[in-house]
Amino acid sequence: MLDNIKLVIFDIDGTLLDSVCFNTFNMNRTLEKMGYDYRVTEEIIRNNLGGTAEDFYKAVLDESCYSDWEIIRAENRAHIREAMAEYGHVFPGVIETFKTLYEEGFILVLYSNCSRLYLEGALEVTGVKPYVDYTECVKDNGLEKPELIKKILGLYKGLNALIVGDRIHDMEAAKINDIPYVAALYGFGKHEIEHATYKVEAISELIPLLIEK
Repeated sequence: MLDNIKLVIFDIDGTLLDSVCFNTFNMNRTLEKMGYDYRVTEEIIRNNLGGTAEDFYKAVLDESCYSDWEIIRAENRAHIREAMAEYGHVFPGVIETFKTLYEEGFILVLYSNCSRLYLEGALEVTGVKPYVDYTECVKDNGLEKPELIKKILGLYKGLNALIVGDRIHDMEAAKINDIPYVAALYGFGKHEIEHATYKVEAISELIPLLIEK
């Protein structure tokens, strides 16, 4: 059990939101609309979600469209929220876990490498908005994840915090800021984080980690 934690900072993709299907659908719709023959697969999307936008687009696109990644990103973002609303799914137990933690007095925060538009859509699709105290993404102020965590910790001085996420970026952000990290093994980066000290196979397993029976 993790004692005395009061601030829980969550990643979004692969931690709260199962975003593979809608990102695959939206990307392929964009590529078709722009006249490219290339299509992404769910596997390549899953393997690359969670990083920065530039890293993501450069990893999932091939040589036929790689040079136009910024144009493709702009078109893709224009329709991401409607794709998210139609094909996005919250992971099992997310809403119930947030509700329990909120009622037990934990402060819940979301952070992400995504855009503000994407983050606001995720709040709606996951249904956690009533329980979240603060949100910020790297695009808001140009901060990378470790810097963003440092900022969030500064906003909640004196509160013991931890990060819950599914990728190595989250683990590194926690290490740099000297706070615990809980690996969401049900997400997209299990192979990167399976050596973490604290790990959960479902988000509901956070409750016994944080709340004394």
